[in-house]
Amino acid sequence: MTERYFEKFPTISYANTTVVNITERTKILNSTFASPFNYYQYDVVNNERADQVANRFYNDEYMSWILYLTNNIMDPYYEWYMDQQTFSNFITKKYGSLQLATSKVAFYRNNWYQNIDPYTISYYNALSSTLQKYYEPILPDDPYATAPIAYRRKRIDWKITTNSIVNYSVANGAFNNDEVVTVNFDGIHTGRGQVCFANSSSVSLQHVSGYTTGVTITGSSYLYGTESQTNTVFTTATSLINNLSASETAYWSPVYYYDYEQEQNEANKSITVLNPQYSTQIAGQLKSLLK
Repeated sequence: MTERYFEKFPTISYANTTVVNITERTKILNSTFASPFNYYQYDVVNNERADQVANRFYNDEYMSWILYLTNNIMDPYYEWYMDQQTFSNFITKKYGSLQLATSKVAFYRNNWYQNIDPYTISYYNALSSTLQKYYEPILPDDPYATAPIAYRRKRIDWKITTNSIVNYSVANGAFNNDEVVTVNFDGIHTGRGQVCFANSSSVSLQHVSGYTTGVTITGSSYLYGTESQTNTVFTTATSLINNLSASETAYWSPVYYYDYEQEQNEANKSITVLNPQYSTQIAGQLKSLLK
């Protein structure tokens, strides 16, 4: 018999209407379902929906709820692998446009993947201790060997929330939160950042690049908000936080909102599928838990 997930949930009265209480959540506690040997790994193909995968494995499209439970999916629409059109619509809805999502930085990540070639021992030894932490030794195949034959970038996806934060004293701080702001000192020295704080007399920018401080401020130095179109002169530029030294900046790359969301979506492509022989058992357990 078809087992429909929300049919098992209790009903409540909301705004004088009887509705399913979708705030109820349950967790399958049986140790049978904790065993990794009872699952398959499956990659969702483009445009394949959860009900289609459920039909493929359980011969019942309504058992898609098992996929949601075993993969801890709270939002069946946006946490399921999205095809390109759905993904583009999601980006536009969440960030306003594809352009904004591709131009705004979410965080910074250790960019070891940009160069996977080995480095010589002499190259490593010439590095400062600050930079040596970004490398790891390559050992010979001999299991008893301890001396490295070369070095490579340490393959760890370190993250930092931002590279630095700079504060500006301004005449007009009417900027949108997180909008990209152009910093113009003299028409030649320019930079950019994203608003992390703003009031009537002060603006702080994070995720900065280019010339954002350390340049002589003129009477016509200004900030320009690319969304609010606020254009205001600034009289001071003060570094508040600097998470990376000048020598370390080459070891980190910005991750833009679009890239981050795309990585998340690609990760959602690989799902865990419970062995079909347990589908009836798990349905019965859920029904019991929600009595």
